[in-house]
Amino acid sequence: QTSVNRELLHAMNDAVAHRGPDGAGLFCENAIGLGHRRLSIIDLSDASSQPMFLNDRYVMVYNGEIYNYLEIKEELVAAGFTFKTSGDSEVLLVAYHHWGTECLQRFNGMWSFAIYDREKQILFCSRDRFGVKPFYYTEHNGSLYFGSEIKQLLAAGIKPVAEKEIVTDYLVLGLEEYDHRTFFKNIYRLLPGHKLVIDLNSGKRSIEKYYHLKISNQASGWDLETASSEYFNELQRSVKYRLRSDVRVGTCLSGGLDSSVIAALAARNYKHHSGESFNAITASSVDQQNDEVVYAKQVADASGLNWHITRPSSGDFMDSIDEVVKVQEEPFGSPSIFMQYFVMKEARRQGCPVLLDGQGGDKTLLGYKRYYPAYLKSLSPVKKIQGLFNSSK
Repeated sequence: QTSVNRELLHAMNDAVAHRGPDGAGLFCENAIGLGHRRLSIIDLSDASSQPMFLNDRYVMVYNGEIYNYLEIKEELVAAGFTFKTSGDSEVLLVAYHHWGTECLQRFNGMWSFAIYDREKQILFCSRDRFGVKPFYYTEHNGSLYFGSEIKQLLAAGIKPVAEKEIVTDYLVLGLEEYDHRTFFKNIYRLLPGHKLVIDLNSGKRSIEKYYHLKISNQASGWDLETASSEYFNELQRSVKYRLRSDVRVGTCLSGGLDSSVIAALAARNYKHHSGESFNAITASSVDQQNDEVVYAKQVADASGLNWHITRPSSGDFMDSIDEVVKVQEEPFGSPSIFMQYFVMKEARRQGCPVLLDGQGGDKTLLGYKRYYPAYLKSLSPVKKIQGLFNSSK
């Protein structure tokens, strides 16, 4: 297309008003249209509103947070750049101007963004390394549409048709994520750790993987004490980065290993810098066998948390089904999503728009039984037999 339908772009933007209740903005120029809904976390002033412009050359829409933006900003200031805002959005944009696509290698954070280079007539898009932030896209009537949620693409006129193979694999095998395809036919996700570049003059589009996990030989000689110390230091640094915010921050506290460690570390750091108690929210189950409130209470008491409990009833679950399905957009594998939904509602009610969540600890620490075979394989023959008997207990 040679021009953008502004009303359609407005409709796409409004479809995700819940993601950004603090502001909205549109940009239209020739065949490019960019929309943004803002949730203010760092630099609450209008100076960090989006779409954001730089040097009258770049235009950016961005969802996420670059946690190490202060460190990157120091580098850029030393290189001669000046900044108009105190937020991470401008740092991202200046970093792209300075380093080009290599800026991705310097970011520590979660993001989905699109940067329009008016001079080179290029649209550069990226999704963070592990896909924390969503990025969906589709082609329709000769145009490329993208957004943070599938419902934005439906607002652009895409018909919701099921991708039968994906639905079948979900029903038979329980697979929730497959490849770049979604449960919706002709609607795709930009995969984690990938970048999308579009040449607006030729229409040529390329998708490349920019992030590759590398095996480090440095850790191979560590003993358990050294490995534990290094892990703990990195975990502390990671939590410290994620507490950079100009609004209240809290956490989901289930009482399990992941969230308990995050809550304990964050509480100490948050209290030191803000003088306030760290906020934690726990969903209590009506089923006593599945209720972990007793464990969450131990963490809350030990860490001096500002602790809130939400207790959804079976009726609340029934009443929320339509809303949860609408929010999730695609099928999910566990009813725990409903508990998370009630935690998020309580967080908003408590005026806590940012939650530092503990997810993935069981994966990084190999805490699931499916990891046993890989561990046993690494042992000597005698220890393999001993380990096999121990793991079967």
